[in-house]
Amino acid sequence: LPSVKRYGIEGSESIVVLLDQLVFEAAQYGVTDIVAGLSHRGRLGILTSLFEYPKDEVLRKLRGGSEFSDGSPHTGDMVVDLAKSATLNYPGINSPINVDILCNACHLDSGMPIGMGKSRTKDINIARAKNNQNHTIGDHVLPVSLHGDSSFAGQGIVAESLGMSGLTHFTNGGTVHVIINNQVGYTTPASHTRTTRYASDIAKFVDIPIIHVNGDHPEELARAARTAVAYRQKFRKDVVIDVWTFRKRGHNELDEPSFTQPAMYKRINSRKSIPAMYEDKLIESGELTREKADKVRKQWLESLNIAFADSFSCNPVDPTRPPGWSKLGAPHEYPTEEATGVNTNELSNIGVKSVTASESVTVHPRIERFHIKPRLKKLQEGAGLDWATAEALAFGSLLAEGYNVRLSGQDVGRGTFSQRHAMLVCQETEKVYVPLNHMDADSQEQRMGKLEVVNSNLCEGAVVGFEYGVSVEDPFTLAIWEAQFGDFYNNSQTMFDGYIVSGETKWGQQNGLVLLLPHGFDGGGPDHSSCRLERHLQLSNDPVDGHTDAMPNIYVTYPTTPAQFFHLLRRQVKRNFRKPLIVAAPKTMLRLASATSALNEMSPGTCFKPVLDDPTTRDPHSVKRVMVVSGKLYYDLAKLKNENPLGEHVAIVRVEELTPFPRRELFHVLSRYDNATDFVWVQEEPRNAGAYAFAAPRIKSMLPQHATLRYVGRSEHAATCSGVETQQAAEHVQLTTEAFDGLRGLVADLVIDSIATQHEKQHDKPASVISASVSHRWASRAVYAAHSSDH
Repeated sequence: LPSVKRYGIEGSESIVVLLDQLVFEAAQYGVTDIVAGLSHRGRLGILTSLFEYPKDEVLRKLRGGSEFSDGSPHTGDMVVDLAKSATLNYPGINSPINVDILCNACHLDSGMPIGMGKSRTKDINIARAKNNQNHTIGDHVLPVSLHGDSSFAGQGIVAESLGMSGLTHFTNGGTVHVIINNQVGYTTPASHTRTTRYASDIAKFVDIPIIHVNGDHPEELARAARTAVAYRQKFRKDVVIDVWTFRKRGHNELDEPSFTQPAMYKRINSRKSIPAMYEDKLIESGELTREKADKVRKQWLESLNIAFADSFSCNPVDPTRPPGWSKLGAPHEYPTEEATGVNTNELSNIGVKSVTASESVTVHPRIERFHIKPRLKKLQEGAGLDWATAEALAFGSLLAEGYNVRLSGQDVGRGTFSQRHAMLVCQETEKVYVPLNHMDADSQEQRMGKLEVVNSNLCEGAVVGFEYGVSVEDPFTLAIWEAQFGDFYNNSQTMFDGYIVSGETKWGQQNGLVLLLPHGFDGGGPDHSSCRLERHLQLSNDPVDGHTDAMPNIYVTYPTTPAQFFHLLRRQVKRNFRKPLIVAAPKTMLRLASATSALNEMSPGTCFKPVLDDPTTRDPHSVKRVMVVSGKLYYDLAKLKNENPLGEHVAIVRVEELTPFPRRELFHVLSRYDNATDFVWVQEEPRNAGAYAFAAPRIKSMLPQHATLRYVGRSEHAATCSGVETQQAAEHVQLTTEAFDGLRGLVADLVIDSIATQHEKQHDKPASVISASVSHRWASRAVYAAHSSDH
């Protein structure tokens, strides 16, 4: 296979010794699991020689085959991103060691925070399963993370991850970082990859030990591993091992490194390899004979030749699903849904508990007046419930059913808009009190879940990666990341693209992460208004023609009522599968009087509705214009409709779930308006943004003959929106006014059609050309006629 890039470990072979010693030392301390994030460099050698990845499967992949079994729905990844968990046994260690190899995207070091989240969650779950009352984070799991020297110094995700490694809700008991320091980054010399002396110097800001070791001496690497694990187990902090070594070939096997590093490679090519040097040392000391060394080498080469022959016929064994996931549907099984409503008395009690503080906690008087008392009043009335209340009811009801909830992000405890107050801070002692964690169980058998409220550090990329790791490890924890503003997710784009939306397709790795991205044009300017719906929809695998039941890879929603939000959160863990959920979350709707819900909208038998019909339509046959909208703009349009004397001839339909696109539900609603001739998509985002480009072809495919879909909204814009408040307000008035322009003419057509129809009936004449031109042959779209959804 001379033309295959494998990013070999030649020049850094002693890394295998280091990793082997790390696993062994951890086992000596009672660690049962390793979470290992590997780099591209040396991955195949490490997997096959240490972590028992079948060599025939690796060679099948190198020859261009798939790492998955024949017929698998997964598309796979690059050969240097292979991952499959292993179980290792060591002499003198009674229990096997489970090694969980991280699936990671090619973006350098992006897997670092994912390993942190996964290892912390795994450790906590093992302790729960063992009912370990004296558990300290890191008792059961050791995370190991491999890095290149240039990436460790250059990638911002490294600094972000190190910065949160010691924080209460993010610590995993310490990660052992191993830098494969081959002193060159692709073709760039070390002098141009960092301003510091050592590649590891970035780690100094978190006050952790750094061990520098020469990769030429495997026994010194083993010693470094023993020191690192001992320190980590005692102090539960990260450790860095900086292994100074070299790269025998170029960045990959097809590169010519002497183009850019001629002096370095002249020296490299004139020296022996590390295994050859160590072999000579053992022979000279009498610990190994030349015959034994030749025999071991021959056996290894023979095993590779056998594996190469087997690679032509082998059918890889798919990775086993992690604990807990076996209780859910496999990734290729089509989703099933169930109602997500809860008994209203139970919900009312949860709502009261959500704002009940301990007697030892002095609550801020403004929270008492504007948050607690209004919530209690609305709960008693059973109506007017706002978004924060609906969220608390969803959280509390899930906790009562034994699910855990982890809410993470900047300032999530109070909420960016001071709406949530999931944690109450005592005004005397600053003690934090989370009311929902103090609900009483109904019986001794009932296991209450825990709400973990995580006010994160001020970064996005690493925190989103961490929460993804939590969600991947534990499908029964509702893991949520909330952005301060939806726009801020931009800093975590790598996590969205490389992991959240594509991980299942590439690796068969489901996740149920919820991403709350506050969205809405309300004067916040170009960087505080948009969660970039268009980007998330572009990442969806929803088929444009809709004639295949493709397995959805993500769910993107823009709910407009608290009850819808309540059902979304509960649906996320009540399903028999897991998919990431992106929510264009509310800002102004948080306190909008018309954007509230009644308690009975969350009662048994109720569920999330992907499409909401216009509740004010009295006679569907009188409707001439149907506006299709998603999100908070609905309330502005509904207000104008109510004020317009011809408003009864308009229906405003809300698409609450944008992907998977709710074709059947939307068709069922639209087909009610059999006299409508004008269909309009209305949005507040610019035309090159928002959901229009995604929704338009899907809606057009279901409209009747002679009908089209018009666009009403802002024109194309390079920025998200204007930063001039008066300009943005004027644009809003213009687009909402335009949505109702021309109604008089449409209504006149309706009157003419009505008169013509009556005349034809009286004179027993066939239908006129006029009525035929506006007739809607909905039957021609029979493919959508079934209004039950598979979503």
